[in-house]
Parts: sequence; structure tokens; C-alpha cells
Amino acid sequence: MGDPLVSICIPTYNGQEFLEECLQSAINQTYPNIEIVIVDDCSADDTSNIIVKYAARDTRIKIFHNEKNLGLVGNFNRCIQIAQGDWIKFLLQDDYLTDNCIETMLAGISEQDRIVVCKRTFLLDEDMSEDKKRYYETEVVTFEKLGIISKTPVFINPKQVAGMAAGNICMNFIGEPTSVMFGKEIVNKMGHFNKDLAQICDLEYFLRIGSTYGIKYIPSELSYFRIHEQSTTSSNVNAKFYLLAHIDPIITTHQLLFAKCYSILRDNLSFLQKIKLKMYFLVHVYESYITAQADKTSLNKFEAVAEKYPQIKQYKNGSLFIKILLKLIKAKRKSVN
Repeated sequence: MGDPLVSICIPTYNGQEFLEECLQSAINQTYPNIEIVIVDDCSADDTSNIIVKYAARDTRIKIFHNEKNLGLVGNFNRCIQIAQGDWIKFLLQDDYLTDNCIETMLAGISEQDRIVVCKRTFLLDEDMSEDKKRYYETEVVTFEKLGIISKTPVFINPKQVAGMAAGNICMNFIGEPTSVMFGKEIVNKMGHFNKDLAQICDLEYFLRIGSTYGIKYIPSELSYFRIHEQSTTSSNVNAKFYLLAHIDPIITTHQLLFAKCYSILRDNLSFLQKIKLKMYFLVHVYESYITAQADKTSLNKFEAVAEKYPQIKQYKNGSLFIKILLKLIKAKRKSVN
């Protein structure tokens, strides 16, 4: 494969707090053939000054400024469009990589691989609630928890990926963008991140690729993903609860069930796995619709999504069976809490 060019893509927005550590980890990569693409989404803090300062030190840094704020997903897509590399390696502004991250990931792949994922470490804010800490420390789904136990790089085939997706619906078992690298060439086939998703656009996109081509997993801790109250992840959860809890899951499962790009995933599912996915979709569509009745903004968002994704509109009123099933699910949620 020679020495392919790797584009380290850093989408920024008001990220001054941890940005220098992030940039330094990109500059320190032991793999030499990289470009560092920074796309700033109209930051109002000191982000621009920081990236200009670092660009003066390293000619591999290329700075781009959006004329208007594109939002998280839009900025991800602009990074992909600008990147010139054979491989796209996202690095989010709060995160950082080990010095040998890219070198190790490239060393672990073969000609067939289109997406490669490394083990990630969560950096948790000291002031984070105990419940949140417990979630990230014990409840996050990982490849190891799904039975992928290896000390060397391992290929997870499309059938395995499909089974993991059906068994862990809308749960990010693949990893955050900072843990993932994918071939630029597949963008022409797989498209870009879905702009209709508020938070789990990365899971959906990486699942789209992985369910088609499989995933190469590098079981080494090469990336660090920071969770704090000012992070994009935390702010999205706090500010966009309806979108995250309701709209994202129904769009994602709609795609798994009906989109052409997931035909291989569906072919790899058993009958029972398909039923489970369909039931999840039907229940969540109905719950999303009745929840939206209490808030005009949420209802407008639901209706807009329903117009774009026809099966959501078709099933929004719920059958008698789905209504009964939702009542049972809500009762179970209360008993757990």
C-alpha cells in the first residue's frame, strides 16, 4: 500500500479549552505522511488564534473557516470534502491521540479493509455525576463486551457487525470519531454523515460502512475521548433531548430497515433479529409521535422527519399491539428506575 496520505480532520467550534493538547497530538504522530485539516465552524472564543499559532509552526496544518455555522454534522461533512488523503482520521477538538496512533492503525490493516477502529479510553470530568461516570466506566458497549477478544488486529466481518447492530440497537459499540479511520474512496459509495441526525451521526455512518465492508479492530488504546459538561456530546444531550432520545433512533432504525445502503446488513440478519429491529422501530416511532404532541417545536420536527422518511409517517399512529407493547415497556422502565 506504500505510504498513503492520511488526513487528520479536526472540526472545531469554541474548543479553546483542550484544543492545544488535541493539535499537539496530531503534530506528534510518528507516521509522517499526514495533512492536518482544521475546519472552524465560526468559533467565538480563542479557537482561531490557537489554530493560527499552530499552523505557523507546522506546514502540514491547513486551516479553513466556514462562512456560516454548519453545525456538528455539516462540519464533519465539510472536513471530508476538503480532505485530500487516502484515509480520513477524525480527531475531535476535546480529544487526543497517542503519538503512534496512525502508524499502528495503518500497520494493522490489509488491502481489503475500508474502516479501522482502535480501542478508546474515556477521559471523565472530575465533577461528573456518579451515574454518568458509572455509565462510561461499566455500561458502554465495546467490542470486548461483544466477544471480540484479541491481542492482535482482528477483522469483524459484515455478518458479525449486523448481529451486533441488531443486538445493541442505536448503541455505539463501534466508537467515537476520534477512534475511527476510513478510506476516502468509500465516500463516493457510502455518501456522507446524515445531516438529519443530531448526535449519533457517527454511529450511523460507521455502521453504514462496517455492515458493508466489515471492520478491522485494533485492540490497542490509541485514542482518548473526553467527556465533560462543555463538550459537544454533553451539550447536545442537554439541549436537544427530544432529537437525541426520539428522532435519532427512529431515523437510524428506519435506515437499517429500509435504506438501500443497508441491504447487506439486512441480508445478514436472522428472522428474529429482523423482528426485533422492526419492533424497536415501530414502538419508537409511535412513542416519538405521542411525545411530540406536548411541544410544538418537537411536533414540527417529527412531522418534517416523517415527510422525508415515509415509513415513519406510515407507522406514527401505532397499532393496538404497539400501543400495548409501549405500555409494557414504560412499566418496565419505571420498575428499573
